Amino acid sequence: MNALVYRGLSLFFKNRQAVIGSFIGAAIMIILYVFLLGESLVGSLSVLTHPKLVVDAWMLAGVIGIASASSTLGSVSLMIRDKESNVYTDFMISPISKSKIMLGYFFSTFLISLLITLVVIVIAEIYLVVLSKGEFLTLPQFGLLFVVSILTVFCSSAFMFFVASFFRRIDTFSTVTAVIGPLIGFLTGCYVPIGSLPEGVQKVVEYFPLTSGIVLIRRILTENVFSSADKSAATMVKEELGIVMSGQTGIALPIAILVISSCLFLGVALWNVKRVEVKR
Repeated sequence: MNALVYRGLSLFFKNRQAVIGSFIGAAIMIILYVFLLGESLVGSLSVLTHPKLVVDAWMLAGVIGIASASSTLGSVSLMIRDKESNVYTDFMISPISKSKIMLGYFFSTFLISLLITLVVIVIAEIYLVVLSKGEFLTLPQFGLLFVVSILTVFCSSAFMFFVASFFRRIDTFSTVTAVIGPLIGFLTGCYVPIGSLPEGVQKVVEYFPLTSGIVLIRRILTENVFSSADKSAATMVKEELGIVMSGQTGIALPIAILVISSCLFLGVALWNVKRVEVKR
């Protein structure tokens, strides 16, 4: 399994197009903010002392979340390419158990996405401190951000792995992921503030597993900004921007959602692969 993980990492980072493609979702988010949403959002938050800093932190939290999801698309496609070239079949008839082979693909996807997400986190923190004149995260905040990012990446990797388990051709998978990538941005409230969506759509967004991780990332990045804001105004803005969902301020429920949904996605994906292989 370790050899498969190393193979996945090596092949991904040798493919420049795949590496660049992992940042496309994050780039779309930044473009939307700079050219379309930025000024209007800042203007609508005039009740706050530092509205631009809040919006910058909200935007960068979305960039981190989108990066964690979009980076899995390029890495998980290795499994589809191996299926198409019959390398995957060679692995499956080897003495290694099918579960270990699939976990090798999964953990290579997870590690690739985690590395890219950590790079984006460092860039986001530098941006907030240097350009937005914000404060550095405290050590406990950064530790929590690291843990939440790991869980979010794990959840997004499990979700993409689940989706990939249904495909055998890279062209079909690429077509589907071209839709899934932007859809995740909307379903997690990264492209449009959650509070501006219809109530029914808000419920869909709220119960989409990856939203829980991105909401926690938003909460961590904006915690210092809201510390000096009026409490009622801060609550209203947090609900509008999706920094809290349904008035929840704790971290236990979002983390539980991430962990449980990750296990479900990964479990179903492993079951689906075994089911397909038995039929063949």
